[in-house]
Amino acid sequence: MRLLAFILCTTLALVGCSKPAPAPPPAKPTAASKPVVDQGPRSVQAVFEGGSVVDFWLAETLAWKLHTSSLRQDPRTEKVWTKPVDLIAYGRTGEIMARIKADSGTMDRGMRYFRAWGHVVGSNATGMELKTDSIVFDKEADRIHTSARVRVKTETGDVLTGRGFRSDAYLNRWEILSDVKGQIRDLNTFPFGELK
Repeated sequence: MRLLAFILCTTLALVGCSKPAPAPPPAKPTAASKPVVDQGPRSVQAVFEGGSVVDFWLAETLAWKLHTSSLRQDPRTEKVWTKPVDLIAYGRTGEIMARIKADSGTMDRGMRYFRAWGHVVGSNATGMELKTDSIVFDKEADRIHTSARVRVKTETGDVLTGRGFRSDAYLNRWEILSDVKGQIRDLNTFPFGELK
């Protein structure tokens, strides 16, 4: 019994006095991501670089997909900043309905709105193309709008310019709000029906 107690005490003494294993060196950040940056107490900002993809699902349907090189999230404002923007809108069966490209953008975490600015180009599945300096997608209203100058090239090649723009989310039903000018290639192809 004494021998067993001696062995037990010796083992505990040796294990208790040994040096702990050295901690592994911290992982180096990869080119695809930056570490979380501390911005002060209770404020952490996440930064992802090198390519990010954000999917936004409604029920079990992919509604939007955002491709970007840089994605930054600020928890104080609940905003997510992207640079550049390549936002694709999908229909219920998975087909691409519209696409918006821009230099930069921002959205809230719930994707209730998305604002894009800098060389904004929007297009839809039928071939309509919109160019402007900035645009806002309001998910709750399911609308796209801007107060900036716009240039719209229709599916038939007609070009309209003006100030202000409103549209459904897929750029199918749209209107230019003021100062409208245009180059109509064939008046019979314009959406008013046949002219007589």
